[in-house]
Amino acid sequence: MLRFFQTAFLCLLLTVGLNSASGFSLLGPFAQDFSGSVWQVPRIGYALGGDLGGPMNLGEEYRWNIKTVTYGFDSTFIAYFGQRGIDEVDKAVKILNSLPPVSRMSADLHEFPTDTRRYNQQAAALNLIDLRSAALGILLEEMGLAAPERYVWCLRSRVVLPNNAGTNYSVIMRNFDPVTTEPTRYVNGTLYTYTVVEPAGPDISDAIETPVDPLAPSFTAVAGYSELGLIYGQYYNGLTRDDVGGLRYLYRKKNINPENLLPDTVPGARNSPWTPVGSGTNAVSTNLLVNTALRPGVEKIVFKKMKNWAKIGPIIAKTNHYTDVYLDGRGRLRKQKTQRALVDPADPSGATGMPDILFSAADLGINAAGYLPLYLRTDTTSWENNAGLNTQSPFGAAG
Repeated sequence: MLRFFQTAFLCLLLTVGLNSASGFSLLGPFAQDFSGSVWQVPRIGYALGGDLGGPMNLGEEYRWNIKTVTYGFDSTFIAYFGQRGIDEVDKAVKILNSLPPVSRMSADLHEFPTDTRRYNQQAAALNLIDLRSAALGILLEEMGLAAPERYVWCLRSRVVLPNNAGTNYSVIMRNFDPVTTEPTRYVNGTLYTYTVVEPAGPDISDAIETPVDPLAPSFTAVAGYSELGLIYGQYYNGLTRDDVGGLRYLYRKKNINPENLLPDTVPGARNSPWTPVGSGTNAVSTNLLVNTALRPGVEKIVFKKMKNWAKIGPIIAKTNHYTDVYLDGRGRLRKQKTQRALVDPADPSGATGMPDILFSAADLGINAAGYLPLYLRTDTTSWENNAGLNTQSPFGAAG
């Protein structure tokens, strides 16, 4: 009986350790301090080539507060990648759309694997990057997730001691456990340590993460695809536990934040979620919308593809009608009918659509290192900072 108790107790310890060995990071515009100065700068490892933004602290997250996010393909993408390219992006979208509402996930997220990478030898020999996997990682960025393995450890400051006696670094963590929300050194079960290095000479320093166990699966998160997670020939067949954990933190209904509506939102009163632009405009209510309010997470984002004229022409403009949910001054849930006209502002006719996320193809030129970049994404400078709504302190600077 004693031996059985000891075995059961050991299994319990292992189970608890496994459930907490996970982490996610949050993406946003490069962070500022209370004075308004941006401190996430290249000198201490941020805003490097290809970076969209920097890691946020808890409570500083950026997210969508609408349930339907649109995407589409312009003529350059269609001409270069063709229907097969569109199909691959659609497959990435299907992975996200197949997720259940985050409140229906298990507490420890055990239903999701910790490594979804697979390997194609022929693609590796041809130096090919999987389009579906790249699109999946890009979409996770647009949903508010950063590369967790990169931001387990981060530099906050660098001080050179007098007479060149050495250099001191302040190190912080920007990786959080999806169950406890505590800072964690783990991502998908792998423990990471770091070494502060200055790989580009005296102008750049960074805390470089490495797995404590060199044989452990490392850099597995799909949200970290742009780091060491996705190489030639590799592809993802789904999201990992920690990718899903980050989405759950962002979009759970108990994550209530003061937020504005999207800037292009106007009152609406139609029942159908999708109509052509220009139809039903007489149904628009003249009542003012409640713009700034406490809003819960939407629980699940659904990506919807906008269509092209004759499948190869410009994107067709549409209007998205949806119901916004917010809390009133007494904490009661309220609903209001809203709509967004998804039109290209550059087209005066109003017939060309502009989705929330647009996939294009182009000659991307040469990067600073002299290589051809694999992809470019718009950065986070246009993301709306609601910090002023979330704190009455003058020190709020992000989120």
